[in-house]
Amino acid sequence: MANSTLLLRALRLNAFFSASSALLLLLGGPWVAAQLGLASVVPVYVTAGLLAMFALQLGNIVRTREIRAMEIAGIIGGDIAWVAGSVILVALFYPSLTTAGLLLVDAVAIAVLYFAIQQIRGLRALRRRAAG
Repeated sequence: MANSTLLLRALRLNAFFSASSALLLLLGGPWVAAQLGLASVVPVYVTAGLLAMFALQLGNIVRTREIRAMEIAGIIGGDIAWVAGSVILVALFYPSLTTAGLLLVDAVAIAVLYFAIQQIRGLRALRRRAAG
């Protein structure tokens, strides 16, 4: 399948953001846990590890420029699931969240939603080009 500049750019940004977030969660785990009202830092570190693996997957796609539509659809689905999970987290645990925690969850969800939208646009452009 032909490459899509828009898709690769969105995947690259997503990879950078995910890797940076993983690093920040590892470095600031106790602070993040406190802002989210968590009794333990373990969920923060688990999230950091999962984000690091996700970033590696995205980085590999960008590096090899090997675009598989089903894989990209899975990435988009994961991003949408992250946004939905953020909405659920805020709805269920609003009283436990500090203002900084609420802003952190919302800002990350908005960024991830942006990546999902750009990846959808890029995948559509890729499909149009392949069909064209």
